[in-house]
Amino acid sequence: MQVPARLRWTVEQGRFAAYPLGNNKRDRLAIVQHQAHRPTGSQWWWAVRWPGWFADDGVAAEKQEAADRATEAWWRLIVTPQPRDVDAELDVIVARILVMPPPNSLFSEPTDYLQRLNQMLARQYATEMKAETMPPAVRNVLAGLSAELYRRRVG
Repeated sequence: MQVPARLRWTVEQGRFAAYPLGNNKRDRLAIVQHQAHRPTGSQWWWAVRWPGWFADDGVAAEKQEAADRATEAWWRLIVTPQPRDVDAELDVIVARILVMPPPNSLFSEPTDYLQRLNQMLARQYATEMKAETMPPAVRNVLAGLSAELYRRRVG
């Protein structure tokens, strides 16, 4: 992979750091730090971090090699897909259902996603289901989920 650009490194206390998104995003960074190890001798440790997305590290014999490896790792990892937080997405849909319709892409989601949403809504509105006082927005989404899950089972 061709590395698009060198990271801008700054000298910090005991290490070199690069903040590709600027100083306001200091938790998303690359680090190079000298490590004195015995019996292997002197090494340079490098790391790249974006909490919740990626983390990678390694060692190199020379400072420039460590900076090059960190730079390459940053650009390699930044193009990997960011992981989805499905639990949070489902919680948001359930929390907003009375004031905002679910996203238009809802019925293109995988079956297990739709089943989980169906179960969450059924649990959240169990009392209203028993009393037959289901809010129309919830009733419509549950009906759509039921129809889509049925279509997938028999289709």
